[in-house]
Formats: sequence, structure tokens, C-alpha cells
Amino acid sequence: MKKEMTNIVLSAMAGDRTSYGRLYEEYSVDMYRFALGICKNTYDAQDAVQETAVSVFKSISSLKNPEKFKSYLFSSLSNTCKKIISKNNNTTEFEDTGYTDSELEFSLPVREALGKLDSVSREIVLLSVVAGFKSHEIGKIMNLPSATVRTKQKRALSKLRKELEL
Repeated sequence: MKKEMTNIVLSAMAGDRTSYGRLYEEYSVDMYRFALGICKNTYDAQDAVQETAVSVFKSISSLKNPEKFKSYLFSSLSNTCKKIISKNNNTTEFEDTGYTDSELEFSLPVREALGKLDSVSREIVLLSVVAGFKSHEIGKIMNLPSATVRTKQKRALSKLRKELEL
């Protein structure tokens, strides 16, 4: 699968619009889940995904290593989420928009538990659980040593377990 995705990235880099669509289709659900966990509301998460997709696909031809596309994508998404949060001064708890899609959104107890984590720990958990990155990959995305990532991840997951057991 990884080689197939690399070939799709290479095609997208060459300007193949169908490949853009396949990449978006492959990653959009995880991007939305990640953005929702960071931005804490549906509308900002949707904006972050859309803005990131447009930005990344505009600049995909300059990507140096096609095998690192997913890391590049989620790093860009992380930065976009932070920009949206700072622009909106979004420090509130998760917003209940009334819209739920069980495949896309977290259950209310999970959202509340995630909301109790600090922003760095929440981002580490989301990159690990939602996007499937390993600690060394998360370290590169967040500019943190992988040992720090593992420590923060272990503490955050422990805190989530305790919150969800109550």
C-alpha cells in the first residue's frame, strides 16, 4: 500500500488531478478527525481540512520526498489548525454543533476527555491514534525528541483512560 500511495503522490506531483482526488479521498477522514480534535468544533475543523488540502495540493510539485507526503500533510494541517485557533481565540471546550457522524466525530465522553489534555498532548495522541504515526514521526512533525513524544503520549493516554473509566 505504501508504494502505491507513493506512486499516487508522484502522479499528483506531475499534475495528475485524479491523483489529487485519490490522495484527498485516502486522507480526508483522518485529517478531519485530527482537525476536530485540535480545533474543537466542526466548522473550524472543516475549514482547516479544506485550507490545508488546497495549500498542500498547490505546492505538491515542490515536495522533496514523496514518501513523506503524509507527514507533510499532517504537519501542514497542524499548523493550519493552530492558525485558526489563534485567529478565533478558540479556547473553549468542544462545541456541540448538533451534527454527528459516528464515522467522523468522537463520542461526547472522548471529546470531553481530549479537551482536558493540554494542546501538545492532545496533538500527540491524535497524530498517533487518528493518523497512525509512530513516535519518531510525531517528533519530526512537532519538532520534539521522540523520547519526549513517548513520555507525553504515555501520560496522555493514561489520563484519557482514567477520564473514560469514570
